[in-house]
Amino acid sequence: MTLLDDPHRDSALKLKAALSRPWRTVRFVRPPALAIQAMAETLERKFGGAPVELPPPRNLLEEVEKLLIAGRGDIFGLDRKQCKAVPYILWTSPQGWSENARLVNDYLAWADQSWRTAPRRLWRHYLLNMQPESLATKCFARWIEARADKLTPSLREFSMHWELFQPERAVAKIAGSLLAGAHLIDEITGLRVNRETLLKSACLLSVCKALGQRLRDHPHSSNISVTLKQLLASLGDNPIHKMQGQGGLGEAAQKSLVEGLVIWAGRQNAEVIAQTLDLLHTLIGDPRLYPARWTNIDPNARQTVEWWLTERTLETFFEVFRLQNAVKPQMVASREAFWRGYMAKKRISRAWLITGLNGYGIAQRLLEKSFGKFLDGAGADHLGLMLQIESYVILEMNQNGSTLLWQIGDPQMPGFFQPEYRRKRLIDMCSQAPGRFRMTHNHDWQTKYETEILRRTGVSRSG
Repeated sequence: MTLLDDPHRDSALKLKAALSRPWRTVRFVRPPALAIQAMAETLERKFGGAPVELPPPRNLLEEVEKLLIAGRGDIFGLDRKQCKAVPYILWTSPQGWSENARLVNDYLAWADQSWRTAPRRLWRHYLLNMQPESLATKCFARWIEARADKLTPSLREFSMHWELFQPERAVAKIAGSLLAGAHLIDEITGLRVNRETLLKSACLLSVCKALGQRLRDHPHSSNISVTLKQLLASLGDNPIHKMQGQGGLGEAAQKSLVEGLVIWAGRQNAEVIAQTLDLLHTLIGDPRLYPARWTNIDPNARQTVEWWLTERTLETFFEVFRLQNAVKPQMVASREAFWRGYMAKKRISRAWLITGLNGYGIAQRLLEKSFGKFLDGAGADHLGLMLQIESYVILEMNQNGSTLLWQIGDPQMPGFFQPEYRRKRLIDMCSQAPGRFRMTHNHDWQTKYETEILRRTGVSRSG
């Protein structure tokens, strides 16, 4: 075989060519963070905060529940894995295990003897389920406090600073901290407590209840309405009913928080009232649209909120009116001045905006779902403002729609707070039947309107 026939010749030539090339200086770039730093941070999160464990499978929890029911709260028939699952149902089961003294005491005795890391493991359950009135909360507080030396330094420091093992004081202290912002929530999640789990916890329900009580007597301004709206945003509408608590805690928390917010905001300025209305829309909804949600709320608080909503509706009507009638500002100004005269005397008990397509965006931004829409027969720039003065409904409309009046309870006329209205039909019905009346904005309309409203309702705008 000759060299030309050698099958390795090409490879050898390529290797020789590669070795003959000049070497380039290797440049080393230092990474912005060494890998060991990330490992250190991971270890800190792992051992410096609350241990994170995946919840047991649902079938295991059901199995434990059945065994506890069969044994009437006796845990000694449970194996180790089943015992470790008990805290996941202790505060949440409809069986009310959290108030079963035998079960709670036996469980903590078992943990003392058979679960070396129990103080750290149970700390998270205690925090998330903290309800000062609960027997389990009180017993766990004493038990973990007596073993605080077995907690990590970060858990121990947090517990001491927030008086965590004095449940009533801890909840009140956490509630007070929210008046200055949601920094504590970030601090807790920094201890490896899942944020969404914390937001849905009985602990936060207890805090909301205490916050409502605190707000009743809180004299100072605060961003609490903005803080809570941002904090609870991920839970959507009616967030308190998506939290977990026993013994009517959710209902009590909502009642306390809503009433406290209304009392507190009533002492503040218009901006704070507007922020509080935005929060209440999220917390419990408009009382005019969701009356069942407000059944348990103090009637005085409900009446105050409805008055705020009446004012906001009036403001929104004239804001949309101004934007759609920029070339005739005097038309808007004269009507605004007239109806504000009744508003200033608090003679308008209800108000409801009805808008065409062009006003939807502003109405949604300022009123959320609390407005109606004109259907067929109405232009995109049509507007209506339904007002109640004594026993009469007054529908003020832009353009040539004039103003309609009819008595409350007229079976053929629509009521307040409906989602849809037919503008042309309303005008036709008020032009044809006795007991209904239509007025137009012609010369000196203010005097004519005031005279007619006084004759029908006994209410004067200027007197």
